[in-house]
Amino acid sequence: MSHSLRLELAKGELLVVQLSRPCLIVAGSGAHWLTIDGQDICLQGGDSLQLPAGKLLLEGHGQLEMRPATNTPQCSWLSIASHFQTA
Repeated sequence: MSHSLRLELAKGELLVVQLSRPCLIVAGSGAHWLTIDGQDICLQGGDSLQLPAGKLLLEGHGQLEMRPATNTPQCSWLSIASHFQTA
């Protein structure tokens, strides 16, 4: 069974997530800026991308869905490290 995490970011929020395994991220709406492994990525609503394991910084606004790239037991593929309100 695959599990997913649905997020809705507001303008000025920064979320730091530690991915212990690769995951798929899907932008349901809005515009999002991601940084992982020193690489900056922009996603618009409808875009999706497979991400490697590592520390992920998320900023932007709108809805995102994250799910493991393979079937993985719940809660073992990510941890939320911190959440900041920047604005």
